[in-house]
Amino acid sequence: MKCSFREIYAYMLRRSCFCLIFFCFYLNIATARQLIIPNSLLTILKLKDEQEKEKKLIGYVKYVFEKDPLDHLYGIKIQTHGLLMKYNVQNKAAIDYFIESICQIRTSHHNEAEKALISAIFEACKNEDHYLLYTFYSHLAFLQTYLGNTTDAISNFGKAKKEAILLDDAYLQVLIAINISDIYYRNNFYSQSLSYLNQARLIMAKNKIREQRLINIINYNKAENFFRTNRIDSLKKYNYLLNEAKSGTNKLYYFRKRTDYYVALLQNDYKNVIKTIIALKSDTLYRYENTDDQNLADAYYRAGLPDSAKQIINRLLEDKAQNNHPEIKSHLYEVLGQIAEADHNYEQTAYNYNIALQQAKEQIGRLTQVDTISSQIKMDEMQGTYIQKEGVYKTERLWLIFMVIVAMLAIVIGALFYFSIKQKRYYEKLLFETKKEELSFINSHEVRRHLSNILGIIDTIKQSENKLQAYLQGEDHLLCAAENLDKATKSIAAKLND
Repeated sequence: MKCSFREIYAYMLRRSCFCLIFFCFYLNIATARQLIIPNSLLTILKLKDEQEKEKKLIGYVKYVFEKDPLDHLYGIKIQTHGLLMKYNVQNKAAIDYFIESICQIRTSHHNEAEKALISAIFEACKNEDHYLLYTFYSHLAFLQTYLGNTTDAISNFGKAKKEAILLDDAYLQVLIAINISDIYYRNNFYSQSLSYLNQARLIMAKNKIREQRLINIINYNKAENFFRTNRIDSLKKYNYLLNEAKSGTNKLYYFRKRTDYYVALLQNDYKNVIKTIIALKSDTLYRYENTDDQNLADAYYRAGLPDSAKQIINRLLEDKAQNNHPEIKSHLYEVLGQIAEADHNYEQTAYNYNIALQQAKEQIGRLTQVDTISSQIKMDEMQGTYIQKEGVYKTERLWLIFMVIVAMLAIVIGALFYFSIKQKRYYEKLLFETKKEELSFINSHEVRRHLSNILGIIDTIKQSENKLQAYLQGEDHLLCAAENLDKATKSIAAKLND
């Protein structure tokens, strides 16, 4: 059967495309192999200490899968799975699900990422691996925070905190306290947010944790809370601390720049704030976010530039990332309502205020749930503390049992020595009893005589109406009788020694 030139050309083209796709896939795998099998990973997998291996492996997985290019992820995932199987890593199924969740997040498949994390938690629960559970609950809470699922986020942060308490790891407890504080901050619970930040500092002080990175994060988060509550003096204090910090985190530049314009905003220096935020858009060292756009819109509105504010707000409302954040949308629609009211567009004003009210109601509903979960977190903290104390009690009980056994052995040994010595003294007593009785018989009348004299003098003094005068009269006789008694006693002692 003859083929036309066109058919041959099409066949060759398909074959070439297939070869090209296969080559690209192979190249992706080869590149991934270079990335996933460095000495550091092999060193981790060969560690004997399972806990240390697990912590370093999780750290490595997060670094590789969150930093490497997207087109490498598939190949890296295959190679990692192979290595986990080869070295028979504990909880490899849970770690595989964790890797899958990171890959899904990187490709913006957030629902699939959430399912993968829930599966990872299920696998970690089988072996009661508290460190993996802490890690997975934390990541799930971060994901739910991004998605605006505040209720579940704070619930999972609470579960992560419970695992940190069970691990008795102060560092992890500090991180969770900071994360829970951030949830409260995002939902306008500023006093609770500050409370958890203070709790984080107390844990650090108690356990002598002096990591500058954590100190900078806490100071920045406090500055955020004081900015939202218009406490400019406190904001200035933490802005100063951040500007004076020497090192500690790659976000320090970001913390300084943002709190700098926060201070200017509360000082009503809106023109300077507008210039600063616009400049930050093109600053490669600064991580520009929607929050900066929100603050820029507020600055424009307060500076008397409502059109510029309205333009930014409309752009923000079109962003799907805001759909799950009623606390943000409520404020944005409120500003739009104020702008429309100033333009005497009362129909638009009513529309914007109505939507702002709906968003506020949705937020209030979430806050009610958050408050309930907050109570549950407190109960979990108490339960975790009880479990810790129970562990301490068990340890103390074992030590007490050990000490009782040692004490009983000491009593038995002491009793044996005691009876041995007692028997020896008994025979010694029999040996010397005769001589003692002889000496006592010879000298007892002399000792008794002097003692009787002393007792007689004392009795005379007691019977006298004037005891002082009687004592003075009998003092010499009493002293003489005591000296004679002393001489007699020494005489008997000397004879006994002989």
